[in-house]
Amino acid sequence: MKIAILGSGDVGLTLAAAFSERGHAVMIGTRHTQKEGLQDWLKAHPAATSGTYSETAAFGDVIVLCTGWTGTKAAIEMAGIWNFKKKIVIDVTNPLDGKGPDAAGRLHLATGHAKSGGEQVQSWLQDAHVVKALNTIGNTRMVAPLYEEGTPAMFIAGNDDLAKLAVTDILGQLGWKDVVDVGEIPMSRHLESMCVVWCAYGFRNGSWDHAFALLRK
Repeated sequence: MKIAILGSGDVGLTLAAAFSERGHAVMIGTRHTQKEGLQDWLKAHPAATSGTYSETAAFGDVIVLCTGWTGTKAAIEMAGIWNFKKKIVIDVTNPLDGKGPDAAGRLHLATGHAKSGGEQVQSWLQDAHVVKALNTIGNTRMVAPLYEEGTPAMFIAGNDDLAKLAVTDILGQLGWKDVVDVGEIPMSRHLESMCVVWCAYGFRNGSWDHAFALLRK
């Protein structure tokens, strides 16, 4: 597939490398195509390319949204909403307010708990199939997530069943053996709250390698 990665931070580059290594054509979209860190990464991954948000969104059959929340709407607008039409959009974002942890080690969602970033992205991209995924794990464990204590679960949410099946296959290529469909895009608010829990454990224990699992009887 042609996979467009919008965002050139740690999450975007981690997923771009994984998809490229698995034989997909990958383009990374960014505001600053010539920034040094990205150029160094591209030299190490010569099969991948970079471009503007618009060029990248037009390129992709599947678009992976890896932007920081405060820049997500602007990135979508720069990418051109028409470039998302009828495409699968994997929404990896979490709508954190950017203020960092409070005294209790908690991050806070800019959207509160009555709505979600996933729903907001779907409202901006009404002709696309948005699937929330990969937002409940750190970037260092997004690919080949192996744990001695069991099989980690990746929870997804979206309105289109076929899009979720496609994303399940994509996640399987990244090593996720247990992909759990929790329902339509409004369930994103609960998956985004799981990110807050994931981070709270990390701040409390000084460890960032943990993951959620779903145990079935």
